[in-house]
Amino acid sequence: MVNPVKATPESIASGKKLYEKFCMDCHGEKGDGLSAVAAAMPEGELKPPSIIDDQWDHGSTDGDIFVFIRDGSVGSAAMKGLNGRPGVGPTEMWNLVNYVRSLK
Repeated sequence: MVNPVKATPESIASGKKLYEKFCMDCHGEKGDGLSAVAAAMPEGELKPPSIIDDQWDHGSTDGDIFVFIRDGSVGSAAMKGLNGRPGVGPTEMWNLVNYVRSLK
């Protein structure tokens, strides 16, 4: 899947707003996985990962990131996807991909 949204300052700013609303509580303000939610999780539980490091467990292409944002994950590290959330369509999710890319 190719990202159809250019990583303009407007796209990144829009993605940042979504990140702050839906992602920051778990992945941290800087995307480093350091957050109050992660700190409160029991020892040994899979914590929200850093999204600014070089290791991407679910794929590292824009399309891979988009699908993960859209669909979320299951299991002990469950992340709810944004698919079906009011006001969050494909363009908004692509903006979020652009923002996540800008963090690195």
